[in-house]
Amino acid sequence: MRAKDGRPGRAARARTTARVDDTALTVTIDDLAPGVLPRTGPLVVRGTVTNSDLETWRDVNVYPLFGEGPTCGTCAEVMTTSAQLSLAASTAATTPVGERYTRDDRVRAQIDALAPGQSASYAITVPQRVLRSIFADSAPGVYWFGVHALGSSDASPRDTVADGRARTFLPVMPATAPAVDTALVLPLRARIERTADGALARPDDWRNAMALGGRLGSPLAFGAAAGLRPLTWLVDPAVLDAVGQLADGNAERSLEPADPVEPDEDAEGGEDGGTDAGTEPTDGAPSGEPSSSASPSDAPEDDASTAPTEPVDPAVSAATSWLRQARAQLTARSVAALPYGDPDLAAVGDTSGRLYGLARQHPSSVLDAWGVRGLPVATGPDGYLDLAAITTVDDDATLLLGDQLFDRENFAAAPPADARIGRRPLVVTSTGAAEGGPGPQEALSPIGLRQRILSEAAVRSLRAARERSAQADRLTVVLPAQLDAAGAGAFWAGLDVPWLRLTDLAGQQSSAGGASSTATIDPTDLAFTSDGEDDVLSPSVVTEALRTVRAARVLQRILGSESTIGDTLVGEALAGISVAERGRDDAASRLGRTRDWAEARLGRVRITAPEGVTLSSGSGPFTVGVRNDLDQPVTVRIEAASADADLRVRNPITVAARSSVSVPVEAEVGSAGVQNVTLRLTDVEGDPVGAVATTSVRSSQVGRVIWVIIGAGGGIFLVALALRLRRRLRGERATA
Repeated sequence: MRAKDGRPGRAARARTTARVDDTALTVTIDDLAPGVLPRTGPLVVRGTVTNSDLETWRDVNVYPLFGEGPTCGTCAEVMTTSAQLSLAASTAATTPVGERYTRDDRVRAQIDALAPGQSASYAITVPQRVLRSIFADSAPGVYWFGVHALGSSDASPRDTVADGRARTFLPVMPATAPAVDTALVLPLRARIERTADGALARPDDWRNAMALGGRLGSPLAFGAAAGLRPLTWLVDPAVLDAVGQLADGNAERSLEPADPVEPDEDAEGGEDGGTDAGTEPTDGAPSGEPSSSASPSDAPEDDASTAPTEPVDPAVSAATSWLRQARAQLTARSVAALPYGDPDLAAVGDTSGRLYGLARQHPSSVLDAWGVRGLPVATGPDGYLDLAAITTVDDDATLLLGDQLFDRENFAAAPPADARIGRRPLVVTSTGAAEGGPGPQEALSPIGLRQRILSEAAVRSLRAARERSAQADRLTVVLPAQLDAAGAGAFWAGLDVPWLRLTDLAGQQSSAGGASSTATIDPTDLAFTSDGEDDVLSPSVVTEALRTVRAARVLQRILGSESTIGDTLVGEALAGISVAERGRDDAASRLGRTRDWAEARLGRVRITAPEGVTLSSGSGPFTVGVRNDLDQPVTVRIEAASADADLRVRNPITVAARSSVSVPVEAEVGSAGVQNVTLRLTDVEGDPVGAVATTSVRSSQVGRVIWVIIGAGGGIFLVALALRLRRRLRGERATA
């Protein structure tokens, strides 16, 4: 996507040719110390040169390149805005941007030979005298810096064209530059797929993800290297619960009550979800982790020789270790909490906004056990949320929106520093900084990413100095999920410059939209695009999630508060509408399997009724049966309905596990004839369980007629008897 001011988003950057470089030698910059032009001391650059050709390369010289110099005719313009940085980052790798420094043989590195596929390290030290000569009268700003490798092979004689190159940015800053509050946010997000029975699918993939170079392992290692520096974790609570499930053996769903997990009293999170930086993890398995994390040596000595040692599942071991590391990070730092499952807010907003509130309130067994309370936030891929998604966020969660949504037509030179959208505090993230450095090397290499962040902070500081502003615009960067942890130390150390002040997201948000803020943004002014609309989850997926939630709630209610199956199933439904599910054709069908599982359990609670009931008068009782084939007791209600009958049932009804009960139904029929009666099982709140039975009730008025006939006959008999007695008396008088 591309904002109206021309700043490219990540999708646009993917279409550029900045990474294309067909040189024979591949050069990397693995360290640049310091990351800015030093005022004293040398500038040291280190990296590797790899022979990507099929021939041996010899006499490879590695030179530094500067985008500045007194006689440089190919140097690019000094960069002082974020727009210039974005344009430079997408510049083709072959575009001249500076001049090689070749005037001093001591300021270079030499590699004798490189066989095909072979790599060699290099290190170049640029002394202060050379730096002063190059940047003698340079204006503050961001300049190009790079490395060129020149050599020869049998097919390629030596010339002046670079046979390998790497480039990055080098800020040049005045001593009095204003400090820029900078928050770096590391995400812990992942797609969660389960089997039909609720176990995590493909546990080996999870094990790989939690490894050092994996999607979940890399962020932890990268964040740990920050030491005591501020850092914010952007967490999907569902991911932690999924890893916790794996650590507990990846059990399938169960209706049995779960053992309660006691909160960790040693990990009391603050309002922003963290404790003081530098807090050490406690010994042993943290609360919320499986007891199986203890090693065999922890067993009593008396049992050491007799108790068999069961093999430990590698996935369980990896999950236990990852949880221990995650706990050390999340209880010691600021945490920003996504809605549970990281739902696709654009799809939820278009279909059923109430899922957002459900996701926001859903508990996390792991975070709750650790005592971590995160700052509620909402964001989308690359910081993009459409209008429907923003509207869906109907609480006071902080919106993390990418700067590509703020075009210059409506927001002048930069997005607002302090603002709200409605009652939602706003923090604008730099999508450009998150895209990293220029090619041809990897944009998200630790050094490329660090230099881009330094440069984005530098242009903000310089703008504040030009405008004589007391406060430079903040910089917030959501880092990529997968980073090279091997370069993490150099990444963090290079951020220790006077004009960059690391803070956490809570610090960025504390004044954004605060009491002093006067900026209220109309969301319709944002630069929404139509790119990627086809990737949003379809309404059928969200509908299936809603049906699963309904089934989960009914199952929970009939089982009672001791069961946790409702939270389990709702959590699975929310993870099923995650942004990670975009583009997956089986998203709805997998949610359907989860719902089928819940409805199959509901189907084991049934109601039966006689085929027909005849009442000897206008009212009377009849009985129905309720059968529970679950291994747990259930509590239900019976709703009886008929067009012309008053039916009463004594509710609620508790049925023990694997048993039946007979329930009397009092019926009063208003008229003679047959009345159809529908009997439906519901939970205690009246939502249908699914079981339905029908019967017919016949009301006979014959009893009343018989008594009329009997009464009439009795009257006739008495009259006849009286007449006969009268005649007899007359006859006796006559004879007398």
